[in-house]
Amino acid sequence: MKLMEIALVSALLTAPLLADDDICQKPISQWNAKKARKVLTDSAWAKQMTLANIAQSSAMDENAGSGQSGMGSPRTAVDPPRGYGADKGSGMHGEKEIFYSYTVRLFSALPIRQAYVRLSQLDNRYDRMSPKAKQEFDARMSEALAPSAEDIVVAIDFESNDRKLLMEVNRQLRQATRDTLNQQAYLISDHLGRIYLKDYFPPSSDGTGAKLVFPRLVDGEPVVLAKDKLVKFEFLVPGTDHKVYIEWKVKDLVCEGRVVL
Repeated sequence: MKLMEIALVSALLTAPLLADDDICQKPISQWNAKKARKVLTDSAWAKQMTLANIAQSSAMDENAGSGQSGMGSPRTAVDPPRGYGADKGSGMHGEKEIFYSYTVRLFSALPIRQAYVRLSQLDNRYDRMSPKAKQEFDARMSEALAPSAEDIVVAIDFESNDRKLLMEVNRQLRQATRDTLNQQAYLISDHLGRIYLKDYFPPSSDGTGAKLVFPRLVDGEPVVLAKDKLVKFEFLVPGTDHKVYIEWKVKDLVCEGRVVL
């Protein structure tokens, strides 16, 4: 699908809103659902990028039958994604606000995996479990909390109220392989430049998104050093002409004196 015009309207690349000691020092048993979701959507380890434009409803309806995208003039500002309710008419001529939202997470970073585990705990009423039930639950979750010693894993989620494109992107991500994405996804190191994809895992039923795997070391040298300013991620999304570009500030990825990613 070729977009005529796209406006980059929101890239949440600012410093984390949660204090480091909240994430790095407090045990996850003290995290509530709001805090865990914050870690997953707006923290040092998780960034969002949203593209949006205005499409005429008449053009959308006509093109839905022909398999084309009906993209009108771009919108220059938009609120953060509001889910599927955002496709209501917003203009006197039937314009509709169409958004394409990407959430990119450093999945190999312990705080991200802890947030997933904590949400699972809360969903299963972990805090009210018996000691034996907690032990069994912890055993099931232990792999999710295990650090990735060799890899940096970037997870990506896509959300849109353009249902046709949403289905197409999800289909393409499920069918993609490391080889098909090799020239479309890069981690960019301050001192080593582009780092090429090592492995790829399609979206799974656990809701953690597609996983793009990069090496932590290249020729024995760490991809990210504490003295680096940024680590960047670039991804040409299959099935679209979207280019996802995210920057993480290395100084914000430090927990208790070490870089965590």
